[in-house]
Amino acid sequence: MLKKIAIIPLCLLLVLTLTACTGSERLKNMTIVQGFSIDSKNGRTSVTIQYLDLNKGGSKSDGISGSIVSFVEGEGKDIRTAVNDAGEKLPDALFFGQNKIIAVSDEYEKQYSRQLKAYLIKNKESRPDVLILKSKGEAAKIIKDAQKNTIVPADSVYKQLKKLHRCVTVSDYLAGDELLYYRPSD
Repeated sequence: MLKKIAIIPLCLLLVLTLTACTGSERLKNMTIVQGFSIDSKNGRTSVTIQYLDLNKGGSKSDGISGSIVSFVEGEGKDIRTAVNDAGEKLPDALFFGQNKIIAVSDEYEKQYSRQLKAYLIKNKESRPDVLILKSKGEAAKIIKDAQKNTIVPADSVYKQLKKLHRCVTVSDYLAGDELLYYRPSD
């Protein structure tokens, strides 16, 4: 009887020890991605990532002024290695949970559509509700230049596309929808 009573706290301790979360990271220790672009340069994949940089943007008495984003670029043999290359240039891990848009150059989409779809399906950071769009020419220009006078440009592009109903989600694209071109004049 005494053995049975002694086993109960031991089992409880074992269960609590084995069910703890491990490897979790705090959001404040992560680089929050707002949007990224995918281009092809010299036969390699190039990405430009727009991320929140809360140290940027002057402060006014009524709030933040100016853009609060920064950019990092990476290159690799495919999207995953290019994103990893960009992430290695930053002090904190990339967090794609707040990503709003993915811009893809028409050249990349024509040449590597299978690799693009494979990345969107297999990558743990990929979400079905992210907007994906195509650019004529370099997609990085959308990430760097579109809506650059706003606080979070990728979010402004996202809201513009949603308002105009000119958007395709990752889920739509993987289901067979064609990517739409981003037209800043919309």
